[in-house]
Amino acid sequence: MKLHQLDLNLLLAFDALMTQGSVTRAAETLFISQPAMSHALGRLRTALNDPLLVRTPQGMVATPRAQRLHSGVRQALRLLEQQLSDEEQFDPLSSRRRFVLCTTDYVECVLVPPLIARLKDLAPGVSIEIRILRDRLPEAELASGEIDLVLGFDEYMQVPGYLGKETWLTEPLAGLVRSDLAAIGDHLALEQLIGMTHVFHSPLGTSETSFDRWLESQGLSRSISVNSQSYMSAAAIVCQTDHLLVLPSKVADLLADHWPLRALALPEDVPGYHLNCVWHPAQGQQPALLWLRSLMKELVVSG
Repeated sequence: MKLHQLDLNLLLAFDALMTQGSVTRAAETLFISQPAMSHALGRLRTALNDPLLVRTPQGMVATPRAQRLHSGVRQALRLLEQQLSDEEQFDPLSSRRRFVLCTTDYVECVLVPPLIARLKDLAPGVSIEIRILRDRLPEAELASGEIDLVLGFDEYMQVPGYLGKETWLTEPLAGLVRSDLAAIGDHLALEQLIGMTHVFHSPLGTSETSFDRWLESQGLSRSISVNSQSYMSAAAIVCQTDHLLVLPSKVADLLADHWPLRALALPEDVPGYHLNCVWHPAQGQQPALLWLRSLMKELVVSG
């Protein structure tokens, strides 16, 4: 007979019958009723044209064909079980997996350092590769598994509906000026915000951000004298000029802790950034990726 003609559930029944030598015990093994197991044995006998198990005063005795079949069937079932169970397991402590993240310099600055620190204790053999998110979402690389996760803000990427997406963080924007800039308090009024000359930061080289679109909705715009794709170069410019840099507040605080800079609060109605995690549904349910996403989300929320 052909394999497609056989209900593969019957192979589980056959293995249980051969192993237990009893319809009752085989039924208990598979958590089905005795009549259901007797029915399965009848179907096996019909499909294979062999009695398979014969009742004797000493119990059920396997026919020569059943004995020959059982070794191969049991081996196949074990192999299938192993293949299925391997996919469901991920042990961070013993894993040597390399995860590839495609993201912006925000995540490199804010999220990757605490992630590496946690991996040292939780998964010392795991490594992280960072690829910078450019002017397109790497859909093909996500589908193939070449890239595991993409992390970025709404304004930098349009995410197709078929991809998995989760917003991990909504972060307010802040202003950054040199620490000794006179006549600037800890809060910037809208008039001050518009009156200053700006360093424009866009990691993907875009011409506007959600902040600019918000200004436009207010009938306003800002004066930009330089466009930078790096927080470090933008911060270096601000350190030596009277310019203002608008950026996520966590990065502003980080730069102000290490440079002669000062972070300033913006007007409350300035919209924030939404940090998203994106994955491909064909890859996203891997236990390893579920573990990494959970860990990174925990770091984002707790940080």
